[in-house]
Amino acid sequence: MDSYPPPSAPPPAVRPWWRRPVFVVGVLLVFGGGLLFLGDPSGEPGRVPGEAEGGARPGVSPSSVASTGTPSAPSTPVGPPRLVGKVLKEARDLASEAGYDVVTHDASEKNAGQWDADGWKVCFQTAAGQRGGERPVLDLGVVRVDAPCPGADGEEIPWPSMPGVAGADFFKAEEMLEAVGVRKVRPESVYTDVTLPADPSTWRVCFQEPAPGRRIENPQYATAYLKLAPPDAGCPDAPYARLRPEPTS
Repeated sequence: MDSYPPPSAPPPAVRPWWRRPVFVVGVLLVFGGGLLFLGDPSGEPGRVPGEAEGGARPGVSPSSVASTGTPSAPSTPVGPPRLVGKVLKEARDLASEAGYDVVTHDASEKNAGQWDADGWKVCFQTAAGQRGGERPVLDLGVVRVDAPCPGADGEEIPWPSMPGVAGADFFKAEEMLEAVGVRKVRPESVYTDVTLPADPSTWRVCFQEPAPGRRIENPQYATAYLKLAPPDAGCPDAPYARLRPEPTS
């Protein structure tokens, strides 16, 4: 019997190039990476399209997002409000709003009571502890609204003195009196036989009352009386004199 060699194994099948593993992996890398970048043009993975950095949406800042949370508690006031120069009524209101109680006293050498809060102003303020461990207290030294503040708490009020206006014309004398708070000025002719004109601004002051240097309390209510002589006449030795001699019969 003739012997024949065994049949050889069939050659291995060759895969097409498009089914080879290297090609498949490469396609996945190219197209898969492209899909990741399609979600965010910036190329950062994991970001939701249209979402800004930090999770905020476009047009909404992170600070505005945070502000929707629980508001922070208001800060504690650093200290009492400054009340010097305020009318007492306003000063009490401001102190109360800031969490303070108020006590008052006359800041002059007197001891007047402060019944009308609109008529007094604050010159000094100091801390006065607390009442029963509750609200802190401010002690206010006050004077009447029209009075100047003393140099120190409890000192005499420095009222102005009457300026010397004799020798000045009436217009200048009014300016000097206004400068110290005197608002009422009454001019009179120093001569009984000379009538004061409607506008005595050029007449000269011969005598004045109150006298120069006299202390004027509440000058806004004081009245200055001035005796005037015409510009072409001198001043007499005393007021109520005659400029011309008495006519003889």
